[in-house]
Amino acid sequence: MRKTYKIEVDCPTCAQKLEDCAGATAGVEKATVNLMTQKLAIQAEKEEQDRIIREIADKMKKIDDDVVIYF
Repeated sequence: MRKTYKIEVDCPTCAQKLEDCAGATAGVEKATVNLMTQKLAIQAEKEEQDRIIREIADKMKKIDDDVVIYF
Protein backbone atom coordinates (compact mmCIF):
# COMPACT_ATOMS: atom_id res chain seq x y z
CA MET A 1 0.00 0.00 0.00
CA ARG A 2 1.23 3.47 -0.85
CA LYS A 3 0.73 6.26 1.65
CA THR A 4 1.74 9.91 1.34
CA TYR A 5 2.79 12.21 4.18
CA LYS A 6 3.15 15.99 4.26
CA ILE A 7 6.71 17.07 5.11
CA GLU A 8 8.77 20.22 5.59
CA VAL A 9 12.16 20.04 3.91
CA ASP A 10 14.32 23.07 3.09
CA CYS A 11 16.85 21.79 0.59
CA PRO A 12 17.58 18.97 -1.87
CA THR A 13 20.23 17.51 0.43
CA CYS A 14 17.76 17.19 3.30
CA ALA A 15 15.18 15.67 0.95
CA GLN A 16 17.72 13.08 -0.18
CA LYS A 17 18.62 12.27 3.45
CA LEU A 18 14.94 11.69 4.19
CA GLU A 19 14.44 9.54 1.11
CA ASP A 20 17.54 7.46 1.96
CA CYS A 21 16.46 7.08 5.58
CA ALA A 22 12.93 6.05 4.62
CA GLY A 23 14.17 3.63 1.98
CA ALA A 24 16.52 1.95 4.45
CA THR A 25 13.80 1.42 7.06
CA ALA A 26 12.69 -2.18 7.56
CA GLY A 27 9.39 -2.93 5.83
CA VAL A 28 9.63 -0.13 3.26
CA GLU A 29 9.43 -1.40 -0.33
CA LYS A 30 9.92 2.05 -1.90
CA ALA A 31 10.20 5.61 -0.63
CA THR A 32 10.22 8.85 -2.60
CA VAL A 33 10.43 12.48 -1.54
CA ASN A 34 9.10 15.26 -3.73
CA LEU A 35 10.74 18.52 -2.69
CA MET A 36 8.39 20.65 -4.80
CA THR A 37 5.17 19.28 -3.30
CA GLN A 38 6.73 18.67 0.14
CA LYS A 39 5.54 15.06 0.28
CA LEU A 40 6.99 11.71 1.29
CA ALA A 41 5.46 8.62 -0.34
CA ILE A 42 6.04 5.22 1.22
CA GLN A 43 5.17 1.85 -0.27
CA ALA A 44 4.76 -0.74 2.51
CA GLU A 45 2.33 -3.19 4.03
CA LYS A 46 -0.77 -1.41 5.37
CA GLU A 47 -0.36 -2.91 8.85
CA GLU A 48 3.21 -1.58 9.09
CA GLN A 49 2.60 2.03 7.99
CA ASP A 50 2.20 3.53 11.48
CA ARG A 51 5.29 1.81 12.86
CA ILE A 52 7.34 2.71 9.81
CA ILE A 53 6.53 6.44 9.77
CA ARG A 54 7.27 6.75 13.49
CA GLU A 55 10.58 4.96 13.02
CA ILE A 56 11.51 7.22 10.10
CA ALA A 57 10.61 10.33 12.12
CA ASP A 58 12.75 9.13 15.06
CA LYS A 59 15.72 8.38 12.80
CA MET A 60 15.42 11.76 11.07
CA LYS A 61 15.52 13.62 14.39
CA LYS A 62 19.01 12.19 14.85
CA ILE A 63 20.12 12.83 11.26
CA ASP A 64 18.59 16.27 10.58
CA ASP A 65 16.17 17.77 13.07
CA ASP A 66 15.05 20.46 10.59
CA VAL A 67 13.04 17.86 8.64
CA VAL A 68 9.41 17.64 9.78
CA ILE A 69 7.03 14.79 8.96
CA TYR A 70 3.32 15.24 9.62
CA PHE A 71 1.48 12.04 10.48
